[in-house]
Amino acid sequence: MTATSVRETTPPDTRTRNVALIAVVAAAAAVSALVGLLVTPSSSGAMPGMSSTHYMELLATNQPWNLLIFMATPVVLAEILAVSELALLFRSDNPAWVKSLSRTAGLIAGPVMVGILLHLLRYAVVPLTTGGGWRGVADVIAVSFYLVGAFPMVGITLVELGLLGRDAEHVRKLHATFVGAFLVVAHVAMIFGMLDPTLLWNPTHAMPGGTSMPGMNHVPLASATPR
Repeated sequence: MTATSVRETTPPDTRTRNVALIAVVAAAAAVSALVGLLVTPSSSGAMPGMSSTHYMELLATNQPWNLLIFMATPVVLAEILAVSELALLFRSDNPAWVKSLSRTAGLIAGPVMVGILLHLLRYAVVPLTTGGGWRGVADVIAVSFYLVGAFPMVGITLVELGLLGRDAEHVRKLHATFVGAFLVVAHVAMIFGMLDPTLLWNPTHAMPGGTSMPGMNHVPLASATPR
């Protein structure tokens, strides 16, 4: 069968739906990125200090919004993808809503994490790096691995859009790989984020004479309280 005949067998309505779906996801990604860049940071309610990483400070600030935006949303999406992946793997007669739920979560995951990535790069990573605000190795690992989680989530969205994967089997492998990769980096971020940063780095040894680095305790991680 030629490529032309394959295209001809694709119903026009299906092609139209695919184009519309790509347009909707692209729009969602653009809106998510815009929100990530424009949300005004606020440090009210934060727990600054050397006893916690910026990862933990971020989640503790502006309760419950930061916890919902930066932790609950990505984790819930990942869990939906993981559980539905297992259901689709072990059963071939799953209800249609299982696949629909998995696809919806996959389409949302990428734009959501892109928005979070852009927001934290602007309001956290850049000011912390230029202002000498990192609280040691654990702090850097926690935030870095959290942000790296955006890449497998984007990969899942690309798979759902049909932009990655040669065939059905390859698509399943990519989907499972991206879900697993996100869970790994997310848990690394959680472990180091919950660690007392002073266990891996003593701020009094950061500079000659036993003084801490200027600004070390005064660069709070950005928050994203809706206004």
